[in-house]
Amino acid sequence: MKASSVALLAAVMAVAAVASTAVAKDYTVGGSYGWDTYVDYDKWAAGKTFIVGDTITFKYEPYHNVVEVPAETDYDGCVSTNPVSVHSGGNTTFELAAAGTRYFICSIPRHCLNGTMHVKVTTVPYSASAAAAAAAAADAGPSPAPLPSPPADEQQHRSNSASSPAAGPSSSAASTPRHRKQPAVAVAGLALAALVAMAA
Repeated sequence: MKASSVALLAAVMAVAAVASTAVAKDYTVGGSYGWDTYVDYDKWAAGKTFIVGDTITFKYEPYHNVVEVPAETDYDGCVSTNPVSVHSGGNTTFELAAAGTRYFICSIPRHCLNGTMHVKVTTVPYSASAAAAAAAAADAGPSPAPLPSPPADEQQHRSNSASSPAAGPSSSAASTPRHRKQPAVAVAGLALAALVAMAA
């Protein structure tokens, strides 16, 4: 009897370990359009549920950058004089490691001020309801439509950059899962349920 209880407990712990992983998402900012001057990032972020453990990836041309700013006032005013971090290179990923709102802008002159190249991302703690909302949002909406046309300085950058690809980045990265651990409470709950079942 004791050996079967130990085997049952081992089986429950194995199931709990498998059940304790959940899919985290990597969102490509702007979807297939990436990080550029002609995308409405408020529309892109609307309806998305960003959960602790998810990542956001900025894909952009060399004439852009990604600047994380510390406060909403810096974000609203496109002020990059006191950045949290500054990135270039065309592919930048941030892990959303804590709940809260983070603010990102492009500090190239007029790219943020023209009303587009800024995005704020609000991250919520992991919960079953947040995961369900994120899954529903991923199934519901396409990437935002681009704005009518790029600003004149953007067109000049494009004509000066011979290495610029004609098409935006693929949105397949937005659906690429990776795993993270659920809170230990879920695992402890499964183990407790198994112990209660063994005692009965």
